[in-house]
Amino acid sequence: MVAKTYAQREKENKARMAKLNGGNQSYGCKGRQESTKPVAVPYNFVRLPKQVIPAEFWKSDSSKNVTDLYKQHVLTNGRNSGYIDIDILTQTPLFIGGNVVKKKENGEEYQEFFGGNDNPIIPGSSLKSMIKQVLKIVTASGFKAYNSESGVGDFEDRRLFYREVGKSSSEYRRIMVKDTFGKKRSETKALAGFLIKTNNHKFYIINAKFDVLEYEEFPDLESKKDRAGVDWENDYVNIHTGSMSSKRSFVRIFKPNDFSINQVKISDKIIENYEYDYKYNRVVANKNAIDLLEIGKQCVGKTDDAAQKFTGRSDVTYVVPCFYIAKDGEVQHFGHGRFYRIPYNKSIGDHLPKELESQNGIVDLTESILGRSRDWAGRVSFSEAHLCNKPEWCECSKPQPLMDPKPTSFQFYLNQNSKTDKCENWNNEGATIRGYKLYWHQSKDKAKSWKRSSNKASDKLSKYIQPIDSGMNFKSRIYFDNLSDIELGALLLTLNLDRLYTAEDKNKSISYKLGKGKSIGLGSIKLNSSLYILDRAKRYRTLFNNDMWQLGESDISKDTFINAFLKYRDDILWKNVSNYDEMRKELLTMMNWNIANGEEPVAHSGKAMTMMPIDHWDEAMTMMPVGDKRFRKRIKLDSPESFIEKWSK
Repeated sequence: MVAKTYAQREKENKARMAKLNGGNQSYGCKGRQESTKPVAVPYNFVRLPKQVIPAEFWKSDSSKNVTDLYKQHVLTNGRNSGYIDIDILTQTPLFIGGNVVKKKENGEEYQEFFGGNDNPIIPGSSLKSMIKQVLKIVTASGFKAYNSESGVGDFEDRRLFYREVGKSSSEYRRIMVKDTFGKKRSETKALAGFLIKTNNHKFYIINAKFDVLEYEEFPDLESKKDRAGVDWENDYVNIHTGSMSSKRSFVRIFKPNDFSINQVKISDKIIENYEYDYKYNRVVANKNAIDLLEIGKQCVGKTDDAAQKFTGRSDVTYVVPCFYIAKDGEVQHFGHGRFYRIPYNKSIGDHLPKELESQNGIVDLTESILGRSRDWAGRVSFSEAHLCNKPEWCECSKPQPLMDPKPTSFQFYLNQNSKTDKCENWNNEGATIRGYKLYWHQSKDKAKSWKRSSNKASDKLSKYIQPIDSGMNFKSRIYFDNLSDIELGALLLTLNLDRLYTAEDKNKSISYKLGKGKSIGLGSIKLNSSLYILDRAKRYRTLFNNDMWQLGESDISKDTFINAFLKYRDDILWKNVSNYDEMRKELLTMMNWNIANGEEPVAHSGKAMTMMPIDHWDEAMTMMPVGDKRFRKRIKLDSPESFIEKWSK
């Protein structure tokens, strides 16, 4: 069979999708049923466990301190020390970010590969992050909120922000839009004011009057309607929200006579929520998004002397106009325009499955092996991976935009019922987090098309990079000290996922994802490992042999240790073995290299073990643009197996 080129597949995909769009399939949310193609995203999720596998020493009813239990466990069972040699083969181009320098040719920024082009290195921290995520899945470990003090966690427990002005029945309109009884123009429930920060780092909003004005009445302002911004005048400010060429109006907020009255407090939590949304959601969707809190380059406020002059207060260090809603004397949320983004009622952590949340106090195997915050350090260390052959580099270029949807895309990040058209969102009680986010492997041809083709002005915001090419070999070493048989087995299984295969998995070939640009096909790697156990008794019995240091090491089989973990897993999970099996299937599916690069056009194993070709995988991996109707209509993301099945049709 002659392999099709990327261009050939793209042409066929377009013809196929044109045909599909004329069909009768619907994948939309309630009230949005119409024919459309399946969601195209380069990632999916592995579900969370229902039951956490505890560390061997964990006892919920013990009177001993958990650290003492850990020490006793290591002294009693920690008999395995040694190292694992890792061979890494790049299957698609790989980029690990290093120093940022200026390109000599045009002065634009260029990010080097870590270690530089003369000595490319994969840092141990990158390998650890990659392996840790898989280890957590393999060992059914806990899923916990990020702790700023320890720097450890699986997710940020924040309230996400949203805006849905167009949906007449939405929760957003209930909160933000007045009932205008048939009037064409929507009116906001939000109040206008000026947000100030004082020299003791407290935030307040001073209420102010505002008016909605037409651009046609102010010809000199017509040029500003397409871009968000603020015009500062002595007695007022003009608020431009931009984004739409058809926009007809702007808002004028009038300067209060006295900035010491009508003062409404803003809590630190409200400020933190805004900062998080700006950094991780708002500015990602729109690089020109207005910054109200001196976070980025689009800050529109006045600082220091200018702030004091405008407000007439010597204790003010910052001032900016805004809209806000208050309740019981405190600001609930605020934003730039009349219809700004508001936070959901519930945080991300509120959507952790209750059965899993109740187990978050358990010390799991990942914590036992890799360390638990300040209680104890890990017993595994990851060395740098160094290149074995002469480096071959891809062309130096800017990458395609890395435009993955963020958690605000609840139709992707929350579990959705496939049997109903209704979408669960972050306000819904009982809606649960999808799980661990992993990136699909992409075809070699598509991965080589990682370079940005346009020369838009916005491209200047990205950096030049030069990935190392596919076919490069790196070597690394993982050292472990005082691991039990079960702990070592869990680590080895993470590096040898083929040991999880069943008869259904015979067409799978496991590869990992590493580095930057995973969403555009970069970073697919193959791992091979060899285990070496140090025999300390032998080492110290014969310090020297023929004038050479006697290491007492031996390359041995991994099976004994892997089987020890598997038995421990099964003994713990006998009630929830089906849930673990579904996790296993999703993990192996997500890491299956053959979906995109099999000898045949590939491989989907359904319930009846039927094989279906996936000729359209490249299109399935092409991120939908923000304006795509599948985004607007909140088309749900299917589970990994269902995703493959729909793109197989």
